[in-house]
Amino acid sequence: MYDATEAAQRELIRWRTREQRLVESLKEVEEERRRLEEELEKVDQQAAYYDSLTRDMKRTMGPSGLSGLLSAFRRP
Repeated sequence: MYDATEAAQRELIRWRTREQRLVESLKEVEEERRRLEEELEKVDQQAAYYDSLTRDMKRTMGPSGLSGLLSAFRRP
């Protein structure tokens, strides 16, 4: 009987240790997820900035390519 109780206590300790490791791993995953979300937000902001910059440049410079060149010759 003593061996069974001792074995059960060791098993309980083993499972609690495993639980602690899992909880710590989950915290690390959550921190990494937050960090990646922040990084993705920055990338989205940069993409939006460059999209608007490209749009503004096209508006300022006019259409590119052959059609832009031909329309430039037609301008007075």
